[in-house]
Amino acid sequence: MFDYSTKTKVIVISSLVILVVTLIILTNYNNSRSRDLTMVSQTRNLAIGLEHYFDKHNTYPAIAKTKLADVKTISENGLNQPGEYLYFMAPDWVMGGTVISASDRYIIEFGLNHSWDLWALKSSDGGTCRLSNYLQMLCQGK
Repeated sequence: MFDYSTKTKVIVISSLVILVVTLIILTNYNNSRSRDLTMVSQTRNLAIGLEHYFDKHNTYPAIAKTKLADVKTISENGLNQPGEYLYFMAPDWVMGGTVISASDRYIIEFGLNHSWDLWALKSSDGGTCRLSNYLQMLCQGK
């Protein structure tokens, strides 16, 4: 019933292998781009929390340069301090970065792995982005 030549079998198997490898590569690429967008969303949520803190206290909380992975909460008592009101509760960060904050300014710095025209990252290697006061985001390619 399936009496194909060896050449035909090799072509069919090779085509299937190429198809599976291509699908794996495309899936990994899309997952990596998704991590970029998740990181932007997570940092914006942190920035919004800092802006809410500022609206209530007329100052940003004092935060020495800290890895984002170490940022768990921001309450009325500051970074990672218990309080009655939470301005920010951290997710599991998808990538690394840092945050620094003083009374009149904050900077959240993080990397993206892909090019994004929206943020002027033309390099396919991505770049470094900074999110600061008033949710201003500036990126620079690698």
